[in-house]
Amino acid sequence: MVLKIASQFAIDFKSVEDISLQEKVKSVLKTIKNAKNVADISHFKKIKGSNMAYKMGIGFYYIVGVTSSEKEITLIRFLKRDVLAQVIGKK
Repeated sequence: MVLKIASQFAIDFKSVEDISLQEKVKSVLKTIKNAKNVADISHFKKIKGSNMAYKMGIGFYYIVGVTSSEKEITLIRFLKRDVLAQVIGKK
């Protein structure tokens, strides 16, 4: 699977100081890259109201991604659970 990282995701990720969380995210990124399609990624769930947006919980954080095809995903945000709820609520 083709994995793309948005600049905002990179900024969000760099702001996290917990090394164990960073290692978990790196492991998830490897899993995504090795998957053949989105359906192969366990724990990636569709966000209600969108056909292309997905989220995955890691601790108190969520990875948010958007698919442009069955074999390509762009990770757009890495946010704390409460911040994600605020961002989604504004739209």
